[in-house]
Amino acid sequence: MLKLILPFIYGLLLLDVLHAQPLRDTLEITPAAAETAFIEGNLKLLAGRLEINESQALLIQARVWPNPTITINEVNLWNNHGAEELGRITDNWGNHSQLSVGIEQLIQTAGKRKKAIAMAKTSVDIAEHDFADLLQSLRLELRTRLAALYYSQKRLSLYHQQLEQLRVLLAAYQRQVQQGYVSQSEYLRLQASEMALMKTIDDIREENIEAQQTLQSMLGSAKHQILVVSEPANLPTLEYIKSLSADGLVTRALENRPSLKTATLQAGYAEQQLAYERAQRIPDLTLSIGYDRGGNIMRDFIGLGVSVDIPVFNKNKGNIIAAQTSVERRRLLASHQENEVKAAVLQAWHALMLTAERLERFDTTYETDLDRMAESHHRSFASRHTSLLEYLDSLWAYLEGKDLLLETYESLLAQYETLQFTVGSSLIN
Repeated sequence: MLKLILPFIYGLLLLDVLHAQPLRDTLEITPAAAETAFIEGNLKLLAGRLEINESQALLIQARVWPNPTITINEVNLWNNHGAEELGRITDNWGNHSQLSVGIEQLIQTAGKRKKAIAMAKTSVDIAEHDFADLLQSLRLELRTRLAALYYSQKRLSLYHQQLEQLRVLLAAYQRQVQQGYVSQSEYLRLQASEMALMKTIDDIREENIEAQQTLQSMLGSAKHQILVVSEPANLPTLEYIKSLSADGLVTRALENRPSLKTATLQAGYAEQQLAYERAQRIPDLTLSIGYDRGGNIMRDFIGLGVSVDIPVFNKNKGNIIAAQTSVERRRLLASHQENEVKAAVLQAWHALMLTAERLERFDTTYETDLDRMAESHHRSFASRHTSLLEYLDSLWAYLEGKDLLLETYESLLAQYETLQFTVGSSLIN
């Protein structure tokens, strides 16, 4: 009986473990594939597209003429003794029924409709440039996060490799300590280095997890997958980066930066709003035509009419002053945005140049020489030709050098993408 129950219990425990710790698959992704998924699935971009659609719908509405108004009144459902016979409207009804029908149509004056359409068109342009700015800012964040994830993966691989080598040495040292060939202090020193490496690996993993979560949110992924960036983003050569001119970049930014175009369009929209409010001082006309069956001295009377407001009390003065103030404010904001764009371009260019110069200081064989040095010190220490202190110094010097190189590449990529964002377009067409 026990033999039959035990497999059943083990099966339940296994199911419980599987439910408690769901397996997570790994998804390898390239920067190009990530951008494709980002454009198709990012919720902020989808909302931005809907904002453009909303503005386009309002433009359609602005082009529509006001509806006419039809009025039917003076219909009597009964008659008194003095009612005249007017003739039946239908076979059995209407001989004494009076009827009045009128149609009115609002006619907007002073080009109000054209001005409203122009404002709606500008709103569409603003929405499109807002979307372009949102796309560029999110693309900058995406590429920066991809670079951070890629280089954190490189650092994880680097530290894991050194940790495995150190653990091989620790196992050998443990045997030699037991045999009395190596002092306990040296073994503890190696163990401390192992713990330091593990702590660094844990710190990198935390950065990795943060980048994973942000990227999955940006890509609109509902699956709990572990993202692995299989290759770095393409970077131009250092020669091309150093050939970039600050003045040329500022000129391109003033022509292409969506946020600057938005500020200019908003200033133009304020001017259009001012023109529209000034036009409101001129009253609109309401044309009418009416038919009266029996309520006038003339039977079947048809008359024309026109009505217009008299601008005695409301001359729209307050709205005009508010629109004038908005024009001045938007012009100041547009000038401020232009100054901010210029400053951002110069700052991004300067930071990129400094990083490029720092990277240029590395010899082309620097990384290869580092790897050879680390391997040489490892073999030398394993064969007892190098002291423990020399080995540990070389180990941390190697890791520091590799970290510095990876961080420099990551910084160069992030600063290059920042410069492209501040310019508002790709630097390489």
